[in-house]
Formats: sequence, C-alpha cells, structure tokens
Amino acid sequence: MTLASRFALVCIAALSISWQDPTYVRDAEGWLRMENGHAFRVNPDVISAQFKTTGDAHADVAALSDVDARLADLTVKRSNRLGIIDITLPAGADPLAIVEVMRDTDLFVFVEETTTGYYHGIPNDSDFSLLWNMHNTGQTGGTSDADVDATEAWDIQDGDPSVIIAVADSGTEWFHPDLANNIWDNTAEDIDGVDDDNNGFIDDVRGWDFDNNDNDPNGSFTHGTWVAGVVGAQGGNGIGIAGLAGGATDGQGCSIMPLNVGSFSPDGSILDDAILYATDNGAKVITMSLGVATSAAIDAAIVAADAAGVFVDCSAGNGGGVSYPATLPQVMAVGGTDHNDNWGFFSTGSQIECAAPGTNVYMTELGSTYGSASGTSFSSPHVAALAGLLFSEYPGLAPSQVRAIIRATADDVDAPGYDLRTGDGRINAHAALMSGGSFITPSVTAYGAGLAGTGGNVPLISSPPGSLPTVGSANFFADVENGLPNADAILVVGIAPDSIPYAGGEILVAVGGYSVLVPHTLNATGEASQRFFIPGNPFFAGVHLYCQYVIDDPGAVLGKSMTGALDVLIGS
Repeated sequence: MTLASRFALVCIAALSISWQDPTYVRDAEGWLRMENGHAFRVNPDVISAQFKTTGDAHADVAALSDVDARLADLTVKRSNRLGIIDITLPAGADPLAIVEVMRDTDLFVFVEETTTGYYHGIPNDSDFSLLWNMHNTGQTGGTSDADVDATEAWDIQDGDPSVIIAVADSGTEWFHPDLANNIWDNTAEDIDGVDDDNNGFIDDVRGWDFDNNDNDPNGSFTHGTWVAGVVGAQGGNGIGIAGLAGGATDGQGCSIMPLNVGSFSPDGSILDDAILYATDNGAKVITMSLGVATSAAIDAAIVAADAAGVFVDCSAGNGGGVSYPATLPQVMAVGGTDHNDNWGFFSTGSQIECAAPGTNVYMTELGSTYGSASGTSFSSPHVAALAGLLFSEYPGLAPSQVRAIIRATADDVDAPGYDLRTGDGRINAHAALMSGGSFITPSVTAYGAGLAGTGGNVPLISSPPGSLPTVGSANFFADVENGLPNADAILVVGIAPDSIPYAGGEILVAVGGYSVLVPHTLNATGEASQRFFIPGNPFFAGVHLYCQYVIDDPGAVLGKSMTGALDVLIGS
C-alpha cells in the first residue's frame, strides 16, 4: 500500500460515505469497510443480493439493465438454496455505487457489498507478513516460531485502552495513521490554554514534550515512533503493521502516552520529570530505550514509579555492559534476539532479565511511513507491550508479578538456564498470558540479629532490590557485607521448617530437611555475593528457603561471626 493510501485512512471525514452503520473509506486500492474497529477490504468484483420474488435469477439480473442503465452487464456468479445470489460486476464498476442503485429499485430483500476478512490471530494489516518478531514463519530467512508468539497471545488478549503505556523517548508521531487511534487521550484536559486537570501541564491532551516544554510530543527523530509502533501500532485496521499491544483482533489496543525526553538524544535532566508525569497521569507501564549517565534524580523518580505500582523496563544497550537506567533494580533490563532466536550481538550483563526481538524489526516511522532498524531499543517495547497485555487480562497483578511471569514463561533460547545475554530467555507472550494470573508473590525478609565479629561489627545479609526469587529464575542473589576482610565464609541455604519465623541470627539456622553449604572468600572490603539458581519445577513455588552467612573471624565468639537470616519465599 502506498504512503498516500495509508494516509488516506486518517482522512475519514473527507473520504467516507456510509449506508446504515458501517463507515466506508476509499484508498488507492478501492474501498475499505470500517466496522467495530476492523477494516475489511470491499470486493471490487462481486456483490450479494436476494430478490423479493422467486424467478430465474439469471434472467432477472439480466433484466436489471432495463430498470436502470447503470445496472447493465451484471451476471450471476453463483446462487444457493435460499435464493441468495452472488453477482459479478463489470470491470471498473464501483461496488458501493452499484449496491446503492440496486437498493433503490426496491426489488431486493437485501443488496450488499462483499468483503475480504481475515483469520483470527492473523491481523489484516497489509505489512503483517514482514513482522517476523510477531509471527515468524521463516519469511525473512529465520527460524520458524522464533518469535514472541503474538498471534497465539492475541487469541487471549490484544490490549485494553484503559492500560496506559508511556513511551519515554524522542517523541512519537501521534498522528501516524497506524498509531493515532491508540494514542492516550487525556479526557480531563481541553486545548484551551488552561490547565483543566490541574496537573501542572497546560493542554496535555496526548502527553508532553519535555524537550521543548509544550503539549506536542511529536519529535524530529524517528526513534520514538519506531518504539511506539512495536508497542501499539493499531492492529486489524488493514494498513501497515500491528504492535504487540495494538489491538490486533478488535482494533483497540493499550493506550500509548508519548513523552519526548530529547528529540535527538535523551536528556537526563528531564527524564525524571517524564517518569513522574507518566506515574502521576495513570501509566501502568513505562518503557525506555535509552541510556544516560547515572543520576540521583532519575533514581528517585524510578523508585517513586515502582512504589506507585508502575512496571518499568529499559533496553540493555547495544554494546558492552548494560547501560543506566536499565541497571537499576526496579527496572527490567531487556536484551535482544534475531529471527533465529540468536543473541543479537548487543549488551551483556547480570542485570539482563529477559530478551525480545531486536534485529531488523519492521516498525512505524516518521512521515506516516514504515521502516526497519536493529538494537535493544526495539526489544524493550516488546516487553512493555507484554506487560500491557498482562495488565489488560489480569488487572489485579502487581508489577513485580508481571515481571516474574514474563521471566518464568520466557523461552530459554541461549545457554541453558540464566545467561548474561538473554537473561531467562526470549519472551513468550502466549505462555505469559496462559499463566492465568495465578501467582505466588515472591518475597525476601531479613530476620535475626546476627553475631558480631572483630571490632563489634555485625555482618549483614541482604538481597538486591528487585531480585525476586521465582520458579525457574537464576537471578536471585544473597549478599553479605561488613564481614572480616578476606575471610573464609559459608553460605547456608536450606528448605525452612514449616513454622515461620524459625531460628536464625544468634544461633545457626535450624537446619531442617535439605541444606546446602556454599563456601566463599570475602573480598578486601568484607563483601561477597552468591547467585541462586532456582529450578523450573513448579514444586518449588511457595517454598520457603533460609539463608545465612557464617564467617571465620578470630575476634568473634567461638571464632565465627554470623549474619542474621533471610526468609526467601519462592514465587511462581
């Protein structure tokens, strides 16, 4: 479909006519019938009808030219036992005009245009076949099913407009034909020069441009429009592409809140304001495909978003280690894969929790067009969209549960188990939605006083914020600090007794059932860290573990210092 024909769909008021309920839109290829959020291509060659009186259908259709000259050269293509006939039109005839003329004759029970539909699960978007990331059939030379299982997921959920996904990026072309209908609408605000909703932003009906401090979040660089297309390009509208949360089956997807945080490069000084804006204005998800220098202001904004129940994700970066703010524990860091489910030669690091397609992804682009690009920038919006689908289907989920479900249901496509390139694996939207929303919330609770070592220092045990122990996870850590430098230590891990709280702290944990002793040597500052590899067996869901460090220390009672303990509840 040409750019002109795509743009034509925006101009419904100027180009449409209607009979009864549907709306009809003409583009370069003919007519589209817009109905209940879907776009159906009108067949230019055939219409259907039923005469009021029974007769010879072929003769009756041939006689229509005597009734109205515009009905000449019509022929019967087929008929059925109900007397319904399909009528072939002459080349170049306008099917909607012929239908209107035939209705005016009053000879028919009904006359209607025929349309081309689409199979459920496969949206009718014209460029959908290019979206290997959504439905990989090997069409780009890749591996069949090396995708996010979008079409299977859409049979369950394709996005709810009440779920708002904020795109903090270079701005979004909010009037793009494939984005316009899924852009967030701040119904509490009017364009009248007044801050109607008293949120501190005047006329912010569709987001905010923090770069220029105005209410038009459209940017001059296409990056943010790329990202928005992956999240929520409108599905089922007959044009372009379908975003993962773009409403592939009913044309109504999650709402995209465009936020411009730097037209050509992200500005760390305004990113925190954009995060707070999204949080304060109802976003359930914030996605970032950027890296900036570490900032206490951004840290504080991310913490506030997390505390408000907002799911936040960020691309890991495109070289070397994971970049900030994806390194923050409250942010889900996303790596990238290609159409063969191979690592996309992007970033690596222990902060990466999952991966998503990021190589040669076909997306919406500035100028109401489309294009392809590569990078983890386009992996993270897949994860944000999946979070939007989960919130749409299971509104009661907490962001921590969404995060854990995404990890637990990912396809392990790299090294077995957790790896530093794809985390727990490439996301699987269908498997995530099939979780049914049933979920044991993981938790880590410290208890017990511990025993002091040399100089009266009590070693401390903790887990990093956001390090959630879930079935199949390999990214939970137990950390120790404040121990004797360079000392030998043992981490005791075991299945806890049924009674909680259980012994721990001043005496060694009450070992019940199986336990594991993991030797360590603390570093020069008296610290160490141990990663947990939790099996993917559902048996472990709901199991409590205990963890405690015991450290060699000549200055301690009995020559051992000791941390308190952690009560680790494994979630599903």
